[in-house]
Amino acid sequence: MYYVAKVDQEKCATYNCRQCTLFCPEANTLMFDEDKNSAFVNEERCKGCALCVYVCSDLLKRDCIKMEMIT
Repeated sequence: MYYVAKVDQEKCATYNCRQCTLFCPEANTLMFDEDKNSAFVNEERCKGCALCVYVCSDLLKRDCIKMEMIT
């Protein structure tokens, strides 16, 4: 079992800030989909550091990203 970031794409699309993509330390993991106007996570690359959750939820108060357990 491990944790990965999960983006609420509908909620994320209302902000269009892209800040989480700038802070993710793992390349090509948290990216922005121009068509959906939302961030998304490549679960195979996510290391579960939760830095994106800190940026989105704690700093920006948007709560669009949560950590989800993968079994």
